[in-house]
Amino acid sequence: MDKKTLQEKYRHMLEWHQYRLEQNQESLDRLTELLPKLDHEPGEDAVYRADYEELLSLKLIYETSLRNFEGKIAKYEQLLSEL
Repeated sequence: MDKKTLQEKYRHMLEWHQYRLEQNQESLDRLTELLPKLDHEPGEDAVYRADYEELLSLKLIYETSLRNFEGKIAKYEQLLSEL
C-alpha cells in the first residue's frame, strides 16, 4: 500500500474515533446530569432499581470507552506523524 493510501486510511480511522469520542462524551454528560435526579432509594421497586443499576453500569462503560477512543486517536495521530 502506498504512503498516500495509508495516510488516507489512517485519517479515516482518526476521524471515526474522534466522532465516537464526541458522541460518547455527549452521552456521558447527559447521563451524568440525569443520575442525580434518579436518587436510588432503598424503598424503590425492583424494576426501577434494576434500571438505575443499569445506568450506573452504562456510565462506567462510557468512561472506559472514552479512554479507549482517546488512546486510538493518539495512536492514529502518531502513525500519521510518522508518515
